[in-house]
Amino acid sequence: MRKTVHFYILKEIFPVFLIGLMVFTIILLMDKILKLIELIVTRGGSIKTVVLLIAFISPSFFIFTIPTAVLLGILITFGRLSGDSEITAFKASGMSLYQLSTPISFFSILACLLTGLLVYYGLPWGNRGFKATLYLLATSRAGVEIKERVFNDMFDGLVVYVDKVPIQGKRMEGVLIYDERDKETRNTIFAKEGFIFNDPKSQEVILSLRDGEIHRYDSKTDLFQKIRFDTYDLKLELAKTFSVIGNKLRDYELSIEELKEKAATVEKQGEDATPQKIELHKRYAVPFACIVFGLIGIPLGVQPRRSGKSYGFVLSILVLLTYYISLIFFEGLATKKTIPPFWAGWAPNFIFGGLGLYLLIKATRESPFKPVVWLIEGMDRIRRQWRKISDEL
Repeated sequence: MRKTVHFYILKEIFPVFLIGLMVFTIILLMDKILKLIELIVTRGGSIKTVVLLIAFISPSFFIFTIPTAVLLGILITFGRLSGDSEITAFKASGMSLYQLSTPISFFSILACLLTGLLVYYGLPWGNRGFKATLYLLATSRAGVEIKERVFNDMFDGLVVYVDKVPIQGKRMEGVLIYDERDKETRNTIFAKEGFIFNDPKSQEVILSLRDGEIHRYDSKTDLFQKIRFDTYDLKLELAKTFSVIGNKLRDYELSIEELKEKAATVEKQGEDATPQKIELHKRYAVPFACIVFGLIGIPLGVQPRRSGKSYGFVLSILVLLTYYISLIFFEGLATKKTIPPFWAGWAPNFIFGGLGLYLLIKATRESPFKPVVWLIEGMDRIRRQWRKISDEL
């Protein structure tokens, strides 16, 4: 009997969890997807490349959407079971709420382990693949897009003019480059010919110029220099390609090892590494949000109500907003050094975990939690008023 009920509850939760995971992930990915579509249009990227880039950046979103989907699945499932009086039937057959919590505990722990794996292994894999794929896309188009007798501004801080491109994308003749990357020094470079080389190790594109001159003007000293060269290598910054997604990954997209390295580097430079330490503790704490949401979702899900699904969805949004607002609040305190970085990630888990235990004990004793009851009554009133206005219209 118990095994059957446990499998039944898991069977009810899993589809809702998958739908919630898909919806929340798409919402977070929407901004990136639009930029990747722009990449196809402006940079000639293929559908396959875009799919790969989406796959590589997905782990950085899954570590947040998996706990969210866990909470949504539990609240909606238990809300439906409670609304259809199935929870009452289970209790009448001799099963307590603690026993009904067994499959939820199993499900939450699995989600926690999956999120932890993504944090430790998924993010590094995604970051490496993302950088490699974006680099290949950028370098494959760098030479091809340098057109004859056109001022090409695809490179950051450089304007390139080429008289002839006998070998498309590789060899160029009659090269003129205006270099304004240094705001105080302006370089105008002339060369008889140039060649583009890709360096996969350093992920740089090199424009090797032959037989030319550099005309340099220094605004500080008001001096003009003319320099002759036989060979001059110019590193090209593919900023306009990388800026489509972001040349530098932000802290929340870095792996744990990369965060540790960045924190150590920042401290060596004598700067404040608190933001990186905060992100590290948040990264450690986020997987355990699955267990916390599982704990708090059960008692909130079995609160008396008329309909399970709509209230379950609203409650999940409210809980998530409260959780992430508290996360931002404690992060702000840690940033101001009011509290240690440890509490920025773990304080919301401790608070919501304690609240979940308290609510579970009250729900097992069939003692309603008054604030939730008042919230549900308020939602009932709003729903009745909305129906009344709709009927009048």
